[in-house]
Amino acid sequence: MKKIILLLGLLLIAGNSAFADCEYECVAPYNLNNKFRVVMSNITGINSIVENKLENIIEKEVLKIASADKIEVNLDSYSPKDLKNGIFKSMEVSGENVVINNIHLSYLNLKTLCDFNYIKQSGNEIVFVESLPMSFNFKMTSSDLNKTMQNAKYKKILKDFNKLASNYSMGLQISSTKISIKSNKLYYVIALDIPFVSNEPKITLQADLRVKDGKIDFNNTRLISNSFNIDLKRLDFILNYLNPLNFSVNILENKDAKVTVKNVILKDNMVVADGVIVIPKD
Repeated sequence: MKKIILLLGLLLIAGNSAFADCEYECVAPYNLNNKFRVVMSNITGINSIVENKLENIIEKEVLKIASADKIEVNLDSYSPKDLKNGIFKSMEVSGENVVINNIHLSYLNLKTLCDFNYIKQSGNEIVFVESLPMSFNFKMTSSDLNKTMQNAKYKKILKDFNKLASNYSMGLQISSTKISIKSNKLYYVIALDIPFVSNEPKITLQADLRVKDGKIDFNNTRLISNSFNIDLKRLDFILNYLNPLNFSVNILENKDAKVTVKNVILKDNMVVADGVIVIPKD
């Protein structure tokens, strides 16, 4: 039973998924414990005691796979027996200054969207008896993004881009990237490695953020540097190929989940995004 409930904490780990329209339906409760026992559990307070114990367990387990200044778990169940069977009303996990797989987030929140959720354990496998839809919300500062861009997997994306561009750039390569957010405007700085040039020239771009096909997209890219003349369509391609925001959203993906970003804005000099994750039933 402990492993079943811990699954919601483990959803923070990266996996293989796809971005798509997250359509879902909430099913009516079934297989519930005897109504009289449910009422008695609530009256005697046993249900609250079990919930509080499990919340504490989950918080400790989440901190084994991630670091955070603060983790909070809120669990609402029908009864202790239903909870043991993998049935619960809702769960919410939130954290501040979270680091998962070297992805840095100032804030992360995951919350189930249906009032009936059903998962159970079969041997060593977790079985989703019903689809599990959740909302997510995260905030990232420029510091979060720059730390995330030091991730080895992100650096591989940069390396792959340089291989792709090598046939067209006459030896010109991107050596590093950096993001800054000032006055709620996002700036992307690209340092170039040019053969026989000792000082790394830099391109500074400004871009808006939008949601396109459920993903975070750089849009309306403007060249701030005066020393380069580059096709803006190529700049959009470069930015979206190296997009560290979609790279960060990937930490929410697991077990063929469908992830859709609904909104993204720049607020208080942070990237603020929300959306929906749906893990399909088995």
